Amino acid sequence: MRINTKFNSRVLWGKLWTYIFYNALALFVCIPALAQTPSNQLDAIKAAKFDDIRGMQALLNQGLISPNMRDGKGTPLLLLALEDRSMKVLYLLMDEQQVDIDAANRNGENTLMMASLYGLMPEVKYLVEKKAAIFNREGWTPLHYAASTGQTEIAAYLLEQGAAVNALSESNTTPLMMAVRSGNIETVSTLLKNGADMQIVNHQGFTAIDVADLFERTDISKGLSSRWFKLYKQKYTHMMALPRAM
Repeated sequence: MRINTKFNSRVLWGKLWTYIFYNALALFVCIPALAQTPSNQLDAIKAAKFDDIRGMQALLNQGLISPNMRDGKGTPLLLLALEDRSMKVLYLLMDEQQVDIDAANRNGENTLMMASLYGLMPEVKYLVEKKAAIFNREGWTPLHYAASTGQTEIAAYLLEQGAAVNALSESNTTPLMMAVRSGNIETVSTLLKNGADMQIVNHQGFTAIDVADLFERTDISKGLSSRWFKLYKQKYTHMMALPRAM
């Protein structure tokens, strides 16, 4: 049998170059991961906490860290910067092309949720309008977090953007229940005007009115009970005996 050596040579060289290319590519892809040393990670955490934009920019530009890096507790850099109000670093990270804008900590809290909790309207708007952060999600939502601290302006904004007013947490808690617990009448009113349902019960069987009584929000309880009577033509009665407030 006659062997075509010219053909076999081309095939072998083609396979060799393919092997070299993919191995080189694999090495290139692994460089950032290998470069993210404990020292680099510590520098990134410090930069995030002390608003060191130059330090963070240098680490990112050199590929020494990922914008999605987390600290030892699993907290993303975005949240570290937000928690310490390191706004220059926060915006730098938010604008990184590869950043996961919805990355959450171990408690399931992300940047939009915490910005809503703290009442940081400019950052909430930037996350929603510029970065397309998710505000309707399974479980706790940014609206829950805004309601929990009586951030009426942010709650109204999120509702205008399409946030689900009756979103349910894992325990079937609604934003209305969180607003009632916070004692903020304006937030409660805003949620009701946008369709908050007083009939929803949480995993303990409590409605928003029950929550008002549990946390001794007397004025809110009276207002909700009056609204209940107008809507359902009957006086509100507790579905179960309420425990005494701790």
